[in-house]
Amino acid sequence: MNKMTPRRILAIIALVLIACLYAATIVFALIDSPFARSCLMAALFCTIVVPAVIYGFLVITRQISGDGREPKDAQKETQNKEDAQQP
Repeated sequence: MNKMTPRRILAIIALVLIACLYAATIVFALIDSPFARSCLMAALFCTIVVPAVIYGFLVITRQISGDGREPKDAQKETQNKEDAQQP
């Protein structure tokens, strides 16, 4: 029924990591100490960088694996060009 593929497992791990970063950001924002301020800045940095790195990893992986998925507009444009070239 529901297969837990490695891609799905990694997606769940990424979601949990991002949720923990959001929670840490909120907690550190409410604590008033110099150490908490440093941790808040680190959590804010990671909240921005980690999703960007995950997205970049997915884009690079998709390009390397060549799964052949094109946007629907590109598929239609390619098909229209092929149809126009046929006599």
